[in-house]
Amino acid sequence: MIYDQNYQIIPFFFLFTIIFSSSLRLFQKYWKEFRNLDPHVQIQFVSRVVSCINALVITLAAAYVLLTDDKLYANKLVYTSPILTIAYNLVFGYLLYDFLCMLWYRNILFDWQFVLHHLVSCIACFISTNYGYFAFIAAIRSLSEASTLFVNMRWFLLSFGLVRIVALIPIWRSFFQFFSFPQWNSIHFTYKLLCIGTSVPLDMLNIYWFYRICSIVSKTYKLKTV
Repeated sequence: MIYDQNYQIIPFFFLFTIIFSSSLRLFQKYWKEFRNLDPHVQIQFVSRVVSCINALVITLAAAYVLLTDDKLYANKLVYTSPILTIAYNLVFGYLLYDFLCMLWYRNILFDWQFVLHHLVSCIACFISTNYGYFAFIAAIRSLSEASTLFVNMRWFLLSFGLVRIVALIPIWRSFFQFFSFPQWNSIHFTYKLLCIGTSVPLDMLNIYWFYRICSIVSKTYKLKTV
C-alpha cells in the first residue's frame, strides 16, 4: 500500500543524525589534527563525511540494480523494487537530516542551491518510491551520486563534474524514448510535469557546478604555470 514503506524515512533520519553528532564528538576527542581545525571547518568536514556515506550506499544500490535487475530494463517507465525503495527512503532520510543540519548551522552550511536540490530530490524520491514512475531515470540519477565521493578531493575535481554531466545524456535520451511506451499514457500528466520540473533544476545545478569546477581547475593550472 502506498505510504506504508515511508516509515523507513524516520529511522534513516535518526541514523544520519547520530552518525553526524557521534562522528563530530569522536573526531574532536581522538583526532588531534581535527581539534586544531577551525570549528566551522570541523562542521563542514563531518557534514561531508555523512554525505559521502549516503552517496556510497546509494551508488552501490543503484549499480547493483542496474547490473542485476533485468525487470528494470523491461519496465523502464514504471517499476519498483525493494532495493530501490529502501535506497530512496535512505535518500529521503538523509535529505531531511541535511536540511535540518543546514538550518541548525545556517551560518556555516546553509546554501539556497542545496535547499533547491534537496526539495526537487525529495519530490523525485517520493514519486519513485510510491508510484515507481520513471524508474530507470531515477536509477541513473542515483548512480551519478558517486561524484559526491570526490567532492573533497582536489585531485578528482574534474571527475566530480564529469560524472554528473555525462549522466544527463542517458537520462534525457530515455525520457524522450518513453513517449513511445504503452505505459506513457497511463501516467497522469501531473507526474510527467513533476519529472520535468525536478529534472530541469537539478541538471541546471549540475551544469553550474561543473562550470565552477572547471573554473577552479583552470585557475589552479594558471597559478602553477605563472
